[in-house]
Amino acid sequence: MRFANKNPAAELLPDHSARSSAPLCIAIVGAGAIGCYLGTMLCQSPDFDVMFIGRERMALESAAYGLTAQDLDGACYQVTSPVVYTEFEALRSAQLVLVTVKALDLELVLTQISHHLSPDSLVVAMQNGVAIAPLYQQFLTQTVLRAIVPFNVVKISPGFYARTTGAEMIWQQTEDVRILAVLKQLQRQGIQSKQLVNIKAAEFGKLLLNLNNAINALSDIPLQQQLLQRSYRVLLAAAMLELLDLCQRLQIETYSYTSVPNRFIPFLLKMPDWLFKRLAKKMLAISPDARSSMWDDIQAEKATEIAFLNGAVVTLAEQLELDAPVNRILVQLVKRKEQGEPIRLCPLHAEQLLQETRGTQRR
Repeated sequence: MRFANKNPAAELLPDHSARSSAPLCIAIVGAGAIGCYLGTMLCQSPDFDVMFIGRERMALESAAYGLTAQDLDGACYQVTSPVVYTEFEALRSAQLVLVTVKALDLELVLTQISHHLSPDSLVVAMQNGVAIAPLYQQFLTQTVLRAIVPFNVVKISPGFYARTTGAEMIWQQTEDVRILAVLKQLQRQGIQSKQLVNIKAAEFGKLLLNLNNAINALSDIPLQQQLLQRSYRVLLAAAMLELLDLCQRLQIETYSYTSVPNRFIPFLLKMPDWLFKRLAKKMLAISPDARSSMWDDIQAEKATEIAFLNGAVVTLAEQLELDAPVNRILVQLVKRKEQGEPIRLCPLHAEQLLQETRGTQRR
């Protein structure tokens, strides 16, 4: 089902029908906050024809309100009539496919899109979590590249998506002209990107930061407020140390998305509030209203990505016949909250949780 007949770029930019080359056809599969934000930014270029593939609710909403993406500086970019489909047949014309669904939904989506992708289309996997590539290899024969989105995007109102944190995107190293064109356009829109050969390091570096998603969801307060309270930070530091220890044992590198090397982040988090506030200005330079996507999922009564985040740390520890007690308990609490239990992790409870897990790192 298609919900728009107009080319969104054509409404915003001069006619480009006389250009020597046809626009690159890009499909956004999984038009949630990240997909709508990136897609709206790409729509600003006459070099791209962008289609969004999402649920019927998203399609109806975008037809009524259009799409708006707000950058970190408050500048807004709009698409008044986005092209939205609710079925995957439209993918046959896509030359570049950005898959932005959450990891939890990935297997089902890959099963569905595998029947409709062009053989020479290029697919970009943009999920949180590690070891995502094997899933794509299981279902697709097309070339698949990895990309990491380290910043938060929140839905402010119907069709309106705002970026609330910084950090540059990470893309798997490639010379493919389709990706280079996308990176160039994103840079025009204020989204910096970096290409890496060691994409596994980027995955684990992002996982390290994503361990806070559970704590933020359980605390039920904005990210900035949560990070300004030492009890929550010490708990996050303990969760991070479990992952860093496992990475060291397995000789896995972790890419650092901040100016602070990853191995020093737990020590920074443990500092007194007054000193952390002074030293972590960049870390705290986020919208006062920003929350984790896991909090969003719980509010929407959706299943979360906990198994691919803190759960991945637990699985990694089990492979080494070790325990990751902090991450294990966070997984348990989030799963209980998914079931509707009125769990709220206050600072005192965070301290108690940490006390309970001390001395249990090894089986």
